[in-house]
Amino acid sequence: MSPLMRLLIVSTWFQLLWFLAVLGRDTWQWFTVMLVVITLIFSAWRGDFNWRTGFVLLMFGVVIDVVNTTIGLLVFEAAPWSSYIALPIWLLALWAIFSWYAQFLVPMLSRYPLLIVSIVGGLAGAASYIAGYKLDAVSLGFSISAAFAIFFIEWAAIVLLCMKVLNIEAAQDEKDKLA
Repeated sequence: MSPLMRLLIVSTWFQLLWFLAVLGRDTWQWFTVMLVVITLIFSAWRGDFNWRTGFVLLMFGVVIDVVNTTIGLLVFEAAPWSSYIALPIWLLALWAIFSWYAQFLVPMLSRYPLLIVSIVGGLAGAASYIAGYKLDAVSLGFSISAAFAIFFIEWAAIVLLCMKVLNIEAAQDEKDKLA
């Protein structure tokens, strides 16, 4: 399969799961979780997903959104899960599938200047949160423009972290192969 076709398939699958999580929220969250888990297991079995890296990216994203919730930037409707965990289960599933998606994207994006990739990633990440707001998955405790600016900074940093972590991991894998 060509790299472009693979990118198209992986990106489409990520977007489908994003829509399932955001539109389905609590109603479809367990279906979303099931599809995410199957995707991760299948990809790990094929050698396309590193659990350690995925966990690091997942935890980084969860911490960011817990902070966003704590400061009132993100406001979720009270739900049965809210007394046990700080974030909706569907959002945790989104972070898990993002950790998978990042592992496909970084090798392709590594050939471009890091500053450009971070800016585009910051814009895309911020836009996805605003889309979640527009689709009633979350409320914002700040104005849309302030929220967008904060999300942009966060996502530019997330993309930078993904690029650094995954490129270091790739270099280590190459080093291990040579040893």
